[in-house]
Amino acid sequence: MKKSIVTLAAVFTLSLLPAALRAQNPPQPAPAAPQHFYHLHFAIEELNGAGTLTNTRTYDETIATASGIDQQIRTGSRVPIVTGSFGTPAQTQFQYIDLGVDLDVRDVKEQSGMLGFRLKAEISSIARQSNIEGTNEPVIRQNTWDSLVMVPTGKPTVVFSSDDLDSSGKMRVQVTATRID
Repeated sequence: MKKSIVTLAAVFTLSLLPAALRAQNPPQPAPAAPQHFYHLHFAIEELNGAGTLTNTRTYDETIATASGIDQQIRTGSRVPIVTGSFGTPAQTQFQYIDLGVDLDVRDVKEQSGMLGFRLKAEISSIARQSNIEGTNEPVIRQNTWDSLVMVPTGKPTVVFSSDDLDSSGKMRVQVTATRID
């Protein structure tokens, strides 16, 4: 009986030992990942039905990893759209629509020699005019993508691509990430 009590006391003491050691040496937080800076080069490309590049627009920004700051590029025009008329003499009412390129970069992270981030790209323009009851109204073309992407550093990478609904062409978004620190 004495032997089992001694054995039970030893097991109990040994089970408390790791907790006592942890109390003396609390776990240290992992060191923060180093923050690096990258230059992002965006190319918005339009291709015709044969796959020949017909137009390229470029946009650049510098970002920091682990900064937690969202990055945005906005460029374009405000286009007036007739929404009605009233009174005598008639006064025309307008609403303005923003057209152009919007690029949003969020949640930037480095992983195994690649740069990952959430990219939202919205490209809109006037595709053509449409005659509605004797009034020319613009037809708006819009491409919107929103996804997590991974790009290798220093290599141009197509991250989004879609058919142009008004033709047999395509539109695509290409990103090149270059580390600059």
